[in-house]
Amino acid sequence: MDTSPNILNGPALLVGCAALLLCIAMQGSTVALVMGKLKPKLRGLALQSRSGMAHLLFFSCILVLLMSHLAQIMIWSAFLYWPRIMTNPHHAVLLSGSTYTTVGFANDTLPERWQLLEVIMAVNGLFAFAWSTSIFYGLSQQIYREEA
Repeated sequence: MDTSPNILNGPALLVGCAALLLCIAMQGSTVALVMGKLKPKLRGLALQSRSGMAHLLFFSCILVLLMSHLAQIMIWSAFLYWPRIMTNPHHAVLLSGSTYTTVGFANDTLPERWQLLEVIMAVNGLFAFAWSTSIFYGLSQQIYREEA
């Protein structure tokens, strides 16, 4: 007889989907800012042969996207700490960062009932980083368009 807990339990799925929606909104808003406001400025600087300023803006875009990822890690840690899934905020941030980046350096794991959150968190991180990578590529094409 299998006595393992049901990993697809309702509370974990509800908390995970709520955190995931907030993170997707954060990533989407950041991408909209970078592509809508900063990409045209980057293109203009590149066309004016202002390479130094274009690179500075490109690095600023990377920083903005990085801040989005850090904010998403904080969202996940809040969803672990506030409902008392984890009682130590420091450990909640470390576990969230470790899982979101899929590096897996944190020794803590969630109680079995909540381990589905780690899976959702990792998938969120994988897709968010892939999305950011595609934005980096698109932005770099604005700078190096003439050379291609």
